[in-house]
Amino acid sequence: MSAPNDESAVSHAPGRPIALVIALTLAVGGLVVSTVTGLIGTLVGALVGAGTNPDAAVPALVGVLLVTAEAGFVVVGYAFRQTDDGAAIGIDWIDRHGSRLGDAALVVGATVALVAFNRAAFAVGSLLGVDPVTAVSAPDELSVGVLAVMLPAMLLAVGPAEEYLFRGVVQGYLRQSFSAWGAVGWSALLFAVVHLPNLLSTPEAGLVSVPVWLTIGVVLGWLYERTGALLVPVLVHGLYNAAVVSLLFVEWGIV
Repeated sequence: MSAPNDESAVSHAPGRPIALVIALTLAVGGLVVSTVTGLIGTLVGALVGAGTNPDAAVPALVGVLLVTAEAGFVVVGYAFRQTDDGAAIGIDWIDRHGSRLGDAALVVGATVALVAFNRAAFAVGSLLGVDPVTAVSAPDELSVGVLAVMLPAMLLAVGPAEEYLFRGVVQGYLRQSFSAWGAVGWSALLFAVVHLPNLLSTPEAGLVSVPVWLTIGVVLGWLYERTGALLVPVLVHGLYNAAVVSLLFVEWGIV
């Protein structure tokens, strides 16, 4: 594994316990700020769109919620990189020395593998009588219009924002104190931790959902270490989410 961040920063690396505490603070902080920015965005969007056609208002609000919520992760990551502790974190979005064809093959292969794993996990959940937590539920408000908004949001907001914080910043920071696999593992665990609030209403769903989140985090972290290009896990994350959401809409008969 090659490190995507500046190796010279290792000599100034914090102790491992301190690094983990800071990484946990970043993950939880990203969740909190994301929740706040999402609520503000949704409130403003609802006020601006009051009285408009409901068929158009719901998709618009979904888009606003996704974009403003994901902005919270970017804010936390960017703010940390302005501090002394985070200033040494280097993030390359494109691997300027690697193979474009090789990176594209990794994106396609990893996306297909993760989607297949997701479907296998859903099948196991069905056998156990457990419904995994998904990015969307199935209320009457869901429509083709909502899907049309969600798909580009997954690619342009969710993937870039969450990968910027968890792989670029958190994993990059932990890489100064841990081995490559240590940084990948801890960042994947923190990635799963911020999804735990989704289990509040259905804790039993964690039997399937937590392993899925952990696996996704490990694969995305490995891709970042493997290529040194944040764009690779960004694309895989966005494409995976878009594919899974699309499959759910198909299963529910919405499209």
